[in-house]
Amino acid sequence: MPAATQLAVSEYLATSYAPDRDYLDGELVERNVGERTHSDVQGLLYAFLLKKKPEWGLHPLVEQRVQVADARFRIPDVCALEPGAPFEEIVTHPPYLWPRSSPRTIR
Repeated sequence: MPAATQLAVSEYLATSYAPDRDYLDGELVERNVGERTHSDVQGLLYAFLLKKKPEWGLHPLVEQRVQVADARFRIPDVCALEPGAPFEEIVTHPPYLWPRSSPRTIR
């Protein structure tokens, strides 16, 4: 199996990917997207969180880039920020809610 090509953080952030990809220590990581069941679950979860926003105060986001370390960026399908979380184009504060899925590394 060939080694993955290393990519600088600055290049990752300056490049658009379709679909968008996670970035882990210099490697692009494919996300689970594009199938009907996945889309339905993502939409239902976001709609539920949006409906509960006035009651819970959480701010739901879809496919929001989150920096979890200097060279690690994840893009959860849906996440929710706590009330009063700072506005950031790339979230650096841990989301309050972040359902987990299994990423696949692109080689």
